[in-house]
Amino acid sequence: MRLSAVIIGHNSWHYLEKNLASLHFLSCDPQVEIIYVDNASTDATLREIRRLHPHITVFENRSNAGISAARNRGIRAASGEYIWLLDSDTEASETSLAAMLSFMDEHPEAGLCGCKMYGQDGRIQNSCRRFPTMGGKLKAAFRIFTRRLRGKAPVSRAPRDSDYDVNATRPFEVDYVIGACQLFRRTAQEKIGLLDEHIFYGPEDADFCLRMKQAGYKVFYLPQVSMFHAYQRISSRRIFSKINGRHLLGLAYYFRKHGC
Repeated sequence: MRLSAVIIGHNSWHYLEKNLASLHFLSCDPQVEIIYVDNASTDATLREIRRLHPHITVFENRSNAGISAARNRGIRAASGEYIWLLDSDTEASETSLAAMLSFMDEHPEAGLCGCKMYGQDGRIQNSCRRFPTMGGKLKAAFRIFTRRLRGKAPVSRAPRDSDYDVNATRPFEVDYVIGACQLFRRTAQEKIGLLDEHIFYGPEDADFCLRMKQAGYKVFYLPQVSMFHAYQRISSRRIFSKINGRHLLGLAYYFRKHGC
């Protein structure tokens, strides 16, 4: 098996409908499998996937197990040489996937890669980033909190906030790419292990890439090809919420684990 695409979702059929439709180019490829792991959805997701996409392998979690645990269930079931993690709110590109697979084939030092991503507003997203630090997160939280106090919506991280040139034309090495689109080789994943299930929602993607680097692999960003990413950003909906609490716990765990 050449490729295993692993997608997870929780009450996200509105996004998944477009996501799975964008993967139609994979449906007839015998060297590709699509795995969907559901985190206890109560909407039409499971019914519609089985009706419209019977070729997709579906796993159901009885409760919302979080991002890491759900993706790990898909990774364990995957048999591909490469594993492609996708968020439910992405819309795939055949050109981008072909470029990422070709890059990985030609660069054995690469353990993982991602590509450029555009949001609903047409702007390039900051999908390649430096590893999070406690100081950086505290400053970001302060900016969001003060904007909320003034009655203003939080501002998404713009490309200028990144140390990386997302408008570059050639692939380059980065600290990490966000989990919305991560393509990695199975042999690298087997060496470093699965996603850390102590992290329910963020920063499991940074942790995974950091462990890739610690194992001697490189992480790359491919700016010459792109995909669409709606970027739900569920932790920004309310400052004081259960999901934000779990996100903060994940960050605290990450900083404690890696001493940063």
